[in-house]
Amino acid sequence: MKSDIRFPPIELVQWAEPLFGEEGEAAKGFSEDLVSAYEASAGFKLPAALRGYLLACGRASLNDMLHPMHIPDKDAKPFGGNLTFSHDYIEGDMLGFREHNETGSEEEERLWALPRERWEERLDNYLLFWHENQGCWYAGIRKQDLGQPDPVVYFNDQDTMYHWVPLAGSVSSFVLSIIIEVLECESNADGYGTVNPEYIQAILDEAGVDFQCLREPYPFPGGRCCHTCLDMETDTLYVYGEEAEGRLPYLKLFKLDEEE
Repeated sequence: MKSDIRFPPIELVQWAEPLFGEEGEAAKGFSEDLVSAYEASAGFKLPAALRGYLLACGRASLNDMLHPMHIPDKDAKPFGGNLTFSHDYIEGDMLGFREHNETGSEEEERLWALPRERWEERLDNYLLFWHENQGCWYAGIRKQDLGQPDPVVYFNDQDTMYHWVPLAGSVSSFVLSIIIEVLECESNADGYGTVNPEYIQAILDEAGVDFQCLREPYPFPGGRCCHTCLDMETDTLYVYGEEAEGRLPYLKLFKLDEEE
């Protein structure tokens, strides 16, 4: 069996896009010129993990098949599916309230009483780069973490831009989990899963997958969220998830649905 244990996000999308993407073509990325123009306009460099993904796979259809990814605008314009900071959304809400002579909550009013440039004294600002398809949550990187190569990802767990908690240990682990969710829910992948330990071992033995190697973590923070192995001869992806709170260990297989 030809396989690649610990299949990282970029390689995962480069393999999956031609098979499960909307056009059946190779994954494409944004140009260096566009990403650099965004960074120049925004006044900072994107984290290496996010920047590399945008350059390699930013235009892949898998990015938008379930939960849409935000993209860089050359002038760093917010909203409209672009990379946007959470404080931009808060400012929009504030202006809407003021226009209709309404007041916000005590928390909101305390923040709004400050000049915009001082908001970060009270509330972290997050670069939003992905969101749930109905806007129930946004995934973001704290502004003060943007200089890290693969920073922690947070999300607004109370459907508000005022409360954020960690979601993934790194951008890489977040993207990996999102793309696997796409393969499971939205693509023409034929999936199969089991939580039975005997079945898991038997399936991996038959495929020639070294279970011990498969369970090795990815070389990035949060790399224990799941583990992957690709059978290149049959284009079958094996995804193993460790036991977690409220969840049994599992094994999932994804391959092209031949009936599609």
